[in-house]
Amino acid sequence: MSAAATLAVAPFANLSGEPEKTYLGEGFAEDLCATLRQVAAVAVTPWSSARAAWTEAPDATAVARALQVATVLHGGVRRTATRVEMSAALRDAAATSLWAERYDRPFDELVEIRQDVLRHTVAGLAAPVTDAERRLLDRAPTGNARAYEAFLKARHTGQRLLRRTQEAARDLYAEAVGLDAGFARAHAGLALCHSLLSTYWDASSETLRRADEASTRAVALDPDLAETRTARGFALSLAKRYPEADEQFAAALRLDPRSYEAEYYCARNCRAQGRLQEAAEHFAQAGALRPDDYQTLAMLASTYAGLGRPEDSSKAQRQALELAERCVKLDPDDARALYLGAVALSATGEKTKAREWAKRAVAMDPDDSAVLYNVACVYALLGLADSAIDCLEQAVKNGFGHWEWVAHDPDLDSLRQHPRFQALQPH
Repeated sequence: MSAAATLAVAPFANLSGEPEKTYLGEGFAEDLCATLRQVAAVAVTPWSSARAAWTEAPDATAVARALQVATVLHGGVRRTATRVEMSAALRDAAATSLWAERYDRPFDELVEIRQDVLRHTVAGLAAPVTDAERRLLDRAPTGNARAYEAFLKARHTGQRLLRRTQEAARDLYAEAVGLDAGFARAHAGLALCHSLLSTYWDASSETLRRADEASTRAVALDPDLAETRTARGFALSLAKRYPEADEQFAAALRLDPRSYEAEYYCARNCRAQGRLQEAAEHFAQAGALRPDDYQTLAMLASTYAGLGRPEDSSKAQRQALELAERCVKLDPDDARALYLGAVALSATGEKTKAREWAKRAVAMDPDDSAVLYNVACVYALLGLADSAIDCLEQAVKNGFGHWEWVAHDPDLDSLRQHPRFQALQPH
């Protein structure tokens, strides 16, 4: 079905005056975006693109023009101890109101507000909705407002790939499932956190067991959600149960062909197995779904290098660098943008700047093994073998142990014959 409507969902403004409550408006809007994206007749702009456009010009007409969409959903939210105040408006490119509402409700009715905003947005778009899509829209993720708030805060907190942020997100997801044991999406989020912790910071069997347990529970609660299948696939991939992981990712992409997360983690699953051509295809699909995401382009570039496609790799690295530079300009403390940008700088020959960015990333989180691993890639590409292995040794000491990824990471190819590198790997 071709799209009958085009929509951007902007971040809902934080009206509380307290910066630490930004997660509620941004998380609420991101969740609306993810849910509305599953209506085939509505072409929804990627959340990250909508957020960036609104940050640059918080105006519906300007955002509609910048993103070339016909409609924009935006609003604001204030959370007090017992109540939630929210405004929501759907406007067309000429700023004509298609629907608007103000809510002042007990906080325990937050999920009901979510459902009401979804219903009115779909009605305002006048796009056809299938029976299956209607059931999905009508089904609230949880009936517990506090569990939903913890879930939104977890998603917001976990956007940065650092040990401290993933541990904080893990604890928030655990809080959500503690409040509602039947909250499938929170179980999926918890599983992803455990899987990411296993990938970069804690390769223990206990962390993998927790990822397995949470992802199994998520699928049991809701097997028809791409989120639960993706979380299960990633956990199975890390456990080296690859045929089962492949099945879960295939199911996720059948359920939601427009899921960035399903494409991205499926690509990582393929690359960990050395199936680089398939990995490149899925990274490319993920990049198409989220065109302003530097990490996907960086992974695609590296995978192309492993396939012996230097021109494609260079093109993707240049694109990744442009996006990473934009992120660093907006947020100089984005360590992931710095170290993946440094990889791109290394690959494109800008050696001095690559080292500068790598050092900045390490200075922010000198003990974080995700930072150390990727800075090792920078130094390996620059031909600084001892510096690269110093970083890898520290990363392993701090919990890194995803050796299947290491085996198929072309950024590290220059180190493979080095005795210190070989001594690092499990035998």
